[in-house]
Amino acid sequence: MTWHHEGVLDDMPEVLEARDAYKQADADALAMRFRARARLGLAIEDELKRPGQTQERIAKNLGVVAEQVRRYRQAYRDWLRDHDGEQP
Repeated sequence: MTWHHEGVLDDMPEVLEARDAYKQADADALAMRFRARARLGLAIEDELKRPGQTQERIAKNLGVVAEQVRRYRQAYRDWLRDHDGEQP
């Protein structure tokens, strides 16, 4: 019996293939979440450019606290930094 380095039999290609597909789907979902969070931050940044708009008002409309709105905005700035200015 031959063992795979992670403790899975390497004579079970379907299992290994399914595991790899699961790991890839997990990574893809995480990337989608980061992009969506950055898009929300961008939308908030744009909304804050409107006269009289505040972080607190946006937070109230979203049903979150102002700190969460700040985090969304930071997620957008982090995205720009990590993706060489590419829009999310």
